[in-house]
Amino acid sequence: MLRLVLSLILVALCVGAPASAQDVQFNFGSSLRLDGSALEVTADQLEVDQTSGASVFSGNVLAVQGGMRISAQSLRLEYETGARSGTRRIGTLTALGDVTMVTETEAIEAQRAVYRMASQELEMSGDVVLVQGPNLLSGERFIADLRAGSGRMIGRVRTIIRMD
Repeated sequence: MLRLVLSLILVALCVGAPASAQDVQFNFGSSLRLDGSALEVTADQLEVDQTSGASVFSGNVLAVQGGMRISAQSLRLEYETGARSGTRRIGTLTALGDVTMVTETEAIEAQRAVYRMASQELEMSGDVVLVQGPNLLSGERFIADLRAGSGRMIGRVRTIIRMD
């Protein structure tokens, strides 16, 4: 179902935004980056592991921060020591099961996503599909340095680029 939605988004974007081969560019991370603002999470269930301090949200998970929306079957937040003494902050965010990340300008889906907050690294795996403007890129694994705006798709990569 989600692949159909992403395909329809791609078609709609292609109709409204002509491009040429010279205009084609994948800009990894410009809008997929999570910042330090509040993260709102809704889910069917929450489990907290007091030993590790991790929180696991499960069932119809939706996480929203600014213009970024993440949906998945489960979301695990692992914490690390914060800058101020006695505080903790999210260190790693791991989403599993039909993971979708959507912003105003791009959408990416996979079966698993690991986001490391401090280094701004995103790794997605399992039937990855990335839609940016009129372009589509898919593969088995996507690794991005969101701070630098660089990334790579690995594993039988397929690209659809509008050539008008």
